[in-house]
Parts: sequence; structure tokens; C-alpha cells
Amino acid sequence: MRKTLYITVLLATVFLFSIDVRSQDVSFEVKATKDGFTPSSITVQKGQKVSIKFVSVDVAHGIHIDEFGLKDTIIPEKESITLEFTTDKAGTFSFPCTKFCSWRHLLGMRPRLEVKVTE
Repeated sequence: MRKTLYITVLLATVFLFSIDVRSQDVSFEVKATKDGFTPSSITVQKGQKVSIKFVSVDVAHGIHIDEFGLKDTIIPEKESITLEFTTDKAGTFSFPCTKFCSWRHLLGMRPRLEVKVTE
């Protein structure tokens, strides 16, 4: 009886420590302004399901995250949208604002969001 209890506790402990932490969902809120995205960089782990709530503080903005299957999404003026994706590859991915929101676009200084995906 005691041996069975010991084995059960041991197996439960091994199971709990073998759960992949990377599979946990993560969420962020990113504010979009003419000056940039805040925060301008987020770091996640490969395999995580990521949820980003984009909030437009001023004018409409656009986001295009082709690497994760999100195409030309508009963040309406002073509204928010939530985008979800799973990070299936590691690396650093930079996504510029895709909707003209200020003169900075003309100078190539479009706001960017950087997503760092670690192994």
C-alpha cells in the first residue's frame, strides 16, 4: 500500500513537471499612436498562443503580420481590436504600421512592433 502511494506521488510529480510551459497562452495590450507602438517590442516563446489587443489612441492604424497569418488588419480610430496567433517559428519579426497615419510614413519612419520568439 505504501509503495503504491509512493509510486503514485512520484508519477504525479513527474507529470506536473513535464507540462510544457510554452503552451500557456499570453496576452498583451499594445497602444498605437502616430509616434509608435507601446510597447514597441514583446517577447514570447515558440509554441505559445499570443493574444494582442491593439488600442488606437488617435487615428486609424494598420498591422500586417504575414509570418503568423494575419493580413492587413485595420485598427479603427480610437478603437481596439484583438489579434490572436500561435508562434510556430523562432526569430525576431518586425511589423510596420501599414496604414498611413502621419507624415513619418513618408520618411520611412513608420511605427513598428517587434515580436521576439524564443525557443
